Amino acid sequence: MFQHFKDTISGIYYIYSIISNTYAMNIAQLEYLKEIYVCGSFSLAADRLGVTQPALSLQIQKLEEELEFKLIDRTKRPFQFTDEGKVFYEKSLEILKQIEALKQISVNISEEVSGNLKVGIIPTLAPYLVPLFIHQLGKDYPALQLEIYELKTEEIIDEIKMGDIDCGIISTPVSATNITITPLFYERFYAYLSEDHRLFEQDSIDIKSIEEGEIWYLEEGNCFQNQVNSICQLNPQKKNKQRLVYHSNSIESLRRIVEYKSGLTFIPELATINIPAEQEELIKEIVPNEPVREISLITAKRFAKERQVDALQKVIKSSIPARMLKQPEKGIVDTLL
Repeated sequence: MFQHFKDTISGIYYIYSIISNTYAMNIAQLEYLKEIYVCGSFSLAADRLGVTQPALSLQIQKLEEELEFKLIDRTKRPFQFTDEGKVFYEKSLEILKQIEALKQISVNISEEVSGNLKVGIIPTLAPYLVPLFIHQLGKDYPALQLEIYELKTEEIIDEIKMGDIDCGIISTPVSATNITITPLFYERFYAYLSEDHRLFEQDSIDIKSIEEGEIWYLEEGNCFQNQVNSICQLNPQKKNKQRLVYHSNSIESLRRIVEYKSGLTFIPELATINIPAEQEELIKEIVPNEPVREISLITAKRFAKERQVDALQKVIKSSIPARMLKQPEKGIVDTLL
């Protein structure tokens, strides 16, 4: 605890030195710059910040005058950040993260885990994972407020880098700079077949016996779908042979289609927990090599809410079936991200 406190205090001098070297800039100006970058629009940024557009423009102009270089090229439509502006913006994000760390001092020196934690979770995991741990988290850490956002993997990584969320829970491996990845558990893939499917009577399904045209897919670009393509050795550029193409990020929607329209889809292990007993026969193991997806918690390399994230990680691991905590020797499917 004391070491963490010392590290946080060191952050004060880090921030002070940067701000001192950039004249009279203030934190509000950095927040304004961030919103402009994220929104790509002065008017939208002003609306989100609750200020007028002229006031926002004036603050950015003052910042540019203090820096003695342009951050934004307003002659282009739409406007663009200058090369210097892009570099300054990246550095300003580091400062804003340190400011957030300073806000956490009173929380971190307290014995109680409290405050707010913003978590991004991929849609193919959130509906099944959150119900497993949310009650226990509230029981163990009643002063901790959790905000959960269902986002795609790329969105989660971007939001973490921007400082808009504190951590994410995604399927890995992924290629991402300035991100720390901590594996949480390992989740098997299963085939989910209609009773009318030609392979329904089999106890397990050989992946080579599945025809592409009978598979119901999630939306392209989804990491879960990328993993299914990898398992089945499918070409993602090849058009689906189904007459109906259903664009969705919901595994539950695909389950319903399989149940009422025939065909098959793929579901993760946690999605099988709440399937009614009368439908359990629709779940089939995949052979010869059981495919598995790795689920990890990700954060920025430098982030403020270590105690809150550690608490979340602890509760999640205690809520997951013990067999899923052990890393398999093989079978982890690449996300292709």
